[in-house]
Amino acid sequence: MDNSTTGSPCSLHYEYYNCTGPSLSEEDRALTLAIIIFFIIATILGNLLIIVAIAFFRQLQTHANTLALSLAVSDLLIGLLIMPFSMMHAIYECWFYASFFCHLHYFLDYTLTTSSIIHLGCIAYDRYVAICDPLRYPTRVTDRTVAVMLVLCWIGAAIFTTPTLLSLSPTLSRGTIERGGCPDSCMFTVDLGLHFAYGMCPYFLSMFIILLIYSKIYRVARRQARRVTAGVPIHAQRVEVANGASSGGGRDGDEAAKRWKSTMKREHNAAKTLGSIIGCFMLSWLPYYILVIVFPFYKNTSTAYEVVCWIGYISSTVNPILYASINRPFRTAFGRILRLDFFSAEARHLELSKH
Repeated sequence: MDNSTTGSPCSLHYEYYNCTGPSLSEEDRALTLAIIIFFIIATILGNLLIIVAIAFFRQLQTHANTLALSLAVSDLLIGLLIMPFSMMHAIYECWFYASFFCHLHYFLDYTLTTSSIIHLGCIAYDRYVAICDPLRYPTRVTDRTVAVMLVLCWIGAAIFTTPTLLSLSPTLSRGTIERGGCPDSCMFTVDLGLHFAYGMCPYFLSMFIILLIYSKIYRVARRQARRVTAGVPIHAQRVEVANGASSGGGRDGDEAAKRWKSTMKREHNAAKTLGSIIGCFMLSWLPYYILVIVFPFYKNTSTAYEVVCWIGYISSTVNPILYASINRPFRTAFGRILRLDFFSAEARHLELSKH
């Protein structure tokens, strides 16, 4: 059906698709496409780099990095399944694909974003236990604990965002989450209460909890740093006792102190890296959620909406850069992968922090 009547924003564009059509000039579209394609490629390759590094190098195969690998998979899927189609939709203001895929894309977008938020909460918990309760870390964060967290990150996120699939039913979606705009625009009108429940609430609640956790981690990490500087070996001796080894004073105590210092340094570096990723994600999506709150009260904000959405998407691009710039083992692993110098058995067991 052609809605190209006087005063209607809908018209026939691009192989008779019924949508508003692009508002950018052809030159601006080409430039915008080139920029976004660069970020999509960087997102895909960067997160593949993280996945390969953690999957191959034994030193990186920790519980914290297992969660980081799962987060990288989520970011990779955003680069593969969300960003390319959102790019075409944003630039041409038209949906060129199947109507069902419009609904599926909308569901996947919210699911992967929610999954990333849950990942960050799980990572914050892992770092909290590692820094604030290191003696009980092996018993509190086990393989089973990590498996439960991964199920929560993926299955839990998918279940939580199933209300977006109500849009598939005209009867069930009426007044809650309806397809709006032109027939081929793939735009949705969402009830503010529902959007707050499955969209804004997880973000703001998670941000509040994660900030509390990391403020506690920061205080404990500073206290531990002062102990390391002062050369206090008491905590190290307790670690030795917890591990079933006898440690009194003298050489055994010194060795225990060195091991404790090394462990705490490694945990602090991991906390700093993952804290930077959490901060980047939260700040990247903050403009979007602020705009969503005020969006119902303003019109003609589609350009601003697209801009803040893409600022959030680009957080998936930045994560590999943060790993490389802050974490030396990851930086070494990335270098070896890019040089194709990681196929030998020796490389798999390499002490990355020393190279």
